[in-house]
Amino acid sequence: MTGELELRTFQARDICAELRELRIWDDLEGMLEGTPYLHRRLRIVQLEKQLAGASGLYIHDLEGIRADVAARVDTWLPRARVHARLSASWRPAGVTDPGHSELSVVWFQQPSEDPFSRLAEIVRPLDWTALARFELAAD
Repeated sequence: MTGELELRTFQARDICAELRELRIWDDLEGMLEGTPYLHRRLRIVQLEKQLAGASGLYIHDLEGIRADVAARVDTWLPRARVHARLSASWRPAGVTDPGHSELSVVWFQQPSEDPFSRLAEIVRPLDWTALARFELAAD
């Protein structure tokens, strides 16, 4: 072992991004009552609030969850909610200040699924330049 921390990299079209953080929650933990419809509806409200208050956030299959709410689907969302934070050296055109870009990705999956392969699948077609936010380097 070299002692260096090796980060996982993921390809978002032509941008190579490094995984900085991966968190997985049991999305039904603490839920005492409810229905699959109410669970989806609550998640839509929460996710839309997060989207409204932040740039550099992508919610995978948000339109599908919205459609399920509209159709009053009676199946639960997958139990695990996953949040990945990625960074890349990409800078918007015209920006010369030092810094990096970041993109957070949120999705739902079954606990038995591999989150790393799922993340690779989700990120591969994304347009990093349209979704990521630029962060100036700390002085």
